Amino acid sequence: MASKIAEIREMNKIPTYLAEVVRVQQIAPRMKRVTVGGDDLARFVPKGPDQFLYLLLPPPGTDELTVGTDFTWTAHRRMPKDERPVGAYYTVRHHRPERNEIDIDMVLHEVQGSEGGHAARWAQRAVPGDPVALWGPRICYEPSESVTDVFVFADETGLPAAYCIAESLASGQEARLVIEVDGPEDHVAPPEGVEVTWLHRNGAAPGTTSLLEEAARELTPADPGTTYVYGGAESRAMKNIRKTVRREWKLPKEAVSLVPYWRFAE
Repeated sequence: MASKIAEIREMNKIPTYLAEVVRVQQIAPRMKRVTVGGDDLARFVPKGPDQFLYLLLPPPGTDELTVGTDFTWTAHRRMPKDERPVGAYYTVRHHRPERNEIDIDMVLHEVQGSEGGHAARWAQRAVPGDPVALWGPRICYEPSESVTDVFVFADETGLPAAYCIAESLASGQEARLVIEVDGPEDHVAPPEGVEVTWLHRNGAAPGTTSLLEEAARELTPADPGTTYVYGGAESRAMKNIRKTVRREWKLPKEAVSLVPYWRFAE
């Protein structure tokens, strides 16, 4: 009980920022870049390459935010249901502190069973001036200093984090990105010098293939002692890849961060 209370207290310390949409850009048929900005983002302190925020959006049926910078999830539970903001977690693709701007790349199609439905619909119609609150950031990518080889397994939802991680690597470190999308039209240009192995569903519903798991089984690290694995995709895919890299690649627990970004609902 004490540990749960301590966890709630720590969560309540995470800041919330108020911002608004300043630009929108279609970067792939199913992905839109939404740039948010505002003076309140001068307080934003980056935490890591995979840093993610919870987008707090106006409740359905209204265009007005119902939360402020004092937002906490404890307070959220006490709000009337029709006043609670909706939203989802998204990676910070770019942060420009000199302009108090953050880019967020958002998958537009509603992934079956995901929590991104409200946010995806919001992104479809987002225009400059739309209000948004941002809660975070937090991180899951925490490799040790000895890591030289990073493997990233992702679908569309994890693509922004994959690119941010690849961009963050120091000299002497290398990234191997394996990304599942529907087809070639969904490729988003990778950072300069970064190679991507693209896997195509070819019309199959997201979350119904084993492409990422099969790719993981076909790969092996040159040196397990200097390898780190990150992933962001459907829950079942992440679970299966974890089994592969822990049992077959022999990676220790601390060298694996496979995040279930969403869950397929059968």
